[in-house]
Amino acid sequence: MPAPVSPNTLVARQASEDQPPLSIKGDLAKLRWAVNNPPADPAVSFAGKTILVTGANTGLGFAAALSYAAKDASRLILGVRSAAKGEAAAQDISARTGMPAASIVVATVDLASLDSVRGFAARLADVAPRLDVALLNAGLASPKFGLGSAGWEAAVQVNVLGSALLAVLVLPLLQAAADSGGQPHLTFVNSIAHADVEREWLAGSGGSLLQAANDEATFDARKHYGMVKLLAMAAMRAIARSPAAEGVDASRRPRIVVNSCCPYLCKTDLGREFPLIQKAVTAVFQALFARSAEEGARTLVGATVLGPESHGRFWHHDLLYP
Repeated sequence: MPAPVSPNTLVARQASEDQPPLSIKGDLAKLRWAVNNPPADPAVSFAGKTILVTGANTGLGFAAALSYAAKDASRLILGVRSAAKGEAAAQDISARTGMPAASIVVATVDLASLDSVRGFAARLADVAPRLDVALLNAGLASPKFGLGSAGWEAAVQVNVLGSALLAVLVLPLLQAAADSGGQPHLTFVNSIAHADVEREWLAGSGGSLLQAANDEATFDARKHYGMVKLLAMAAMRAIARSPAAEGVDASRRPRIVVNSCCPYLCKTDLGREFPLIQKAVTAVFQALFARSAEEGARTLVGATVLGPESHGRFWHHDLLYP
């Protein structure tokens, strides 16, 4: 379990090859280990902090938003595609935690549209003078290839391009928190599947990961999922290396901690685009091998209170990976 060093900071343990889950052989064995060893619930406070969560009306995003409210966040901004579903989520969070309804803001954004992302970021600047945490959780997984409005494959558009643009656009709000003496966090929800990508998968695209993920002729749902996650990891690391995040402090402490995390397999509706039979199979598989959304959200919330040692890195099973 990571150790709290203040009401608002955790110090991460580093992952090693001789400890679970890396030492466990077999995918199903790893999944069962994960179910039996859920992440710790971070014993931290978000008092005085303004938190943004995208994809906040359902699944991991809702569970994370609920946790922030329960841990005394002062203001919660729910980024959602549907205003009605967002308002219902806000009412539920307020009823469960006692967070004042006026402290929960619902704002719509469609990460499949870059114009929507730009408009959302502009509205954020009007709603909040600063952000202490931006948890970018909204995501899409589909068993079929489909083009988005900008001409990119839909998951590439949402999980990589839309999320990266939003991350860049909220950097000034995170910098404002740093200027006030805080340690803001920009956290991307990712997956350990990014580590499964093999160079051979890119052979038909001249070695370009982006082109391979956008190639309908070679589309394979499992491989594509990993490639999209690897692209998102590359975007996270590029933003982490940017002057806006790293700053110019002689101590080399980042102005904004930028990291990624993986909640592992959880009981969510990420497969909402799957065909009916595949949805049923997924539901049975999740019942046997998946953590609850609340358990998975612990990883998300924990990543947003890690110290500067997590900058540009990957948080998974309460362990920090390169």
